[in-house]
Amino acid sequence: MAESGYDGDRVTVVPNGVPTSANGRDDRLPTAPWILGTVALFRPRKGTEVLIEALAKLKARGVDVRLRAVGGFETTAYQSQLKSLAEELDVASQIDWVGFTDDVPSELTKMDLFVLPSLFGEGLPMVILEAMAAGVPNVATQLLGVPEAIRDGIDGVLTEPGDATDLADGIHRIVRGDLNWYSLRESALRRHDNHFSDFSMARGVADVYQKLLR
Repeated sequence: MAESGYDGDRVTVVPNGVPTSANGRDDRLPTAPWILGTVALFRPRKGTEVLIEALAKLKARGVDVRLRAVGGFETTAYQSQLKSLAEELDVASQIDWVGFTDDVPSELTKMDLFVLPSLFGEGLPMVILEAMAAGVPNVATQLLGVPEAIRDGIDGVLTEPGDATDLADGIHRIVRGDLNWYSLRESALRRHDNHFSDFSMARGVADVYQKLLR
């Protein structure tokens, strides 16, 4: 808006917020195999192919992980494409295709890391906020609004879109302990509470009204 000529003092951003999870993931440190989770309507721009390639790279390094993929497929053709790729890269046995659910919070409790491998088209994805609220650290591509929520190495890990090696490296940094999983989790929970909760969103909207009414 400012770049379009509007006075920056007249522009206020109130980030979306999601409620704190009543039954988030517990704080027990993950043990092998680590459960990587992703939630989406699976379609090309979500970058699931890149995640499957990263899974294969981690397997080649001897990293013990599984992928829990939650959501439906945009088309049956794309479903076949993803599953064929998993077979080709010899990681099909490491992927649990859960399918559609209307209880994402419950699924998040079963994950050790949440992975968002999107290639484009993301603003501030609600699902990464939901993962933060549930105490699940994010490994996500640094698109548009994503870095506004996740600070690399503090609340999670940011990687380059479309780069399977970088995605595998980001996951590996946490699994091998270069970054402390518990510290990432606690930082993400605090950041959600302060900036991306339903209460922080309500406070932000109320502040706008109070400023205008004065």
